Amino acid sequence: MRKKLFYVLFSGIFSFVYFPISGFSASDISEQMDKFSYEVLFPDNQKDSNSGYYDLLMQPGEKQTLQLRLTNQSEKPLKVETRVNSAKTNGNGVIEYGTNELKTDASLVYNLEEIMEGPQEVILPANSSKIIEFKVALPTTPFEGYLAGGIQLKPITETDTEQPEQAVVINKLAYLIGVLISESDVKKVVPELKLNNVSLNLKDGSYNLFVNLSNVKPVFVEKMAVAIKIKEINQKIPLLEFEKKGMRMAPNSMINIPISLNNQEISSGEYTAEIHITEETGRNWTWIKNFTLMKVEAEKLKQKEPAEHFSFLNYWWLLFLSTVIITVCLWLFFSRKRRKRSRMDNYRMKKKD
Repeated sequence: MRKKLFYVLFSGIFSFVYFPISGFSASDISEQMDKFSYEVLFPDNQKDSNSGYYDLLMQPGEKQTLQLRLTNQSEKPLKVETRVNSAKTNGNGVIEYGTNELKTDASLVYNLEEIMEGPQEVILPANSSKIIEFKVALPTTPFEGYLAGGIQLKPITETDTEQPEQAVVINKLAYLIGVLISESDVKKVVPELKLNNVSLNLKDGSYNLFVNLSNVKPVFVEKMAVAIKIKEINQKIPLLEFEKKGMRMAPNSMINIPISLNNQEISSGEYTAEIHITEETGRNWTWIKNFTLMKVEAEKLKQKEPAEHFSFLNYWWLLFLSTVIITVCLWLFFSRKRRKRSRMDNYRMKKKD
């Protein structure tokens, strides 16, 4: 009995931990997603019809309709969520055209999210195609450089579970179509980088120093090479170093470059950040920024396990304790039942005697 009970409990726990979601076929979902496609319908003012994104030359105050053809070749209806996003730059030097939580730079005058609108949700019947439209209305005031962003298409699949009243919603992936709008020759606009600050923040469960920069011009920065050294003030030997090539920045966007502390214990005090950046045309920028690491911030660095890590451990502790409690309760239940049965057997034996 005990061996059987242990086997049942172990099987249940293993299934809960390693297979928390069940009741739908991944292959069915993949097949339906593979049968979704889109086509960019380029207007006459598209600069290059061989590209996979919109690159439009427009006039101040002009209004235009952009079209996409969506196709669902599967045997089930498909819901597609759509979003218009402005282009931003993540900490790895990669331009983001999809939905994200990155902050908008103060230098951005015209946000694509505000001058372009379209449907937020589209339902595609089985084996059908549909043309969706996005309206662009440029401001009457002329601008130089690019308005940059993207259209995000996210197919949503609802799959029935073993219980008829429930459904599992699967967001498998998103498709992104870039949107570039200009009114004049963008080659006349050159990048301009600005250093904002150096700060300490939490990222992925550990603390990092961050160097925050802005590209304040409406033009892309290409093939950036970044070199950063962090030193104690008036010292020559760097405590931390960061180097990376091939980074990019979107027009009028900021980048928050994380510098790993490499498990070093850094005390409070005065520090210097030496920052040097070059880009593909040979332009370069250099800053020497002094900053102070306060005592409170230094104490944060000594924390080996941030709160986010503890919350993850708490889940496993709760699971472990719940398992122990259930095991003990079941053991007591079956033990009591076995003792009761034994007493009944003894009573019957005495009665026969």
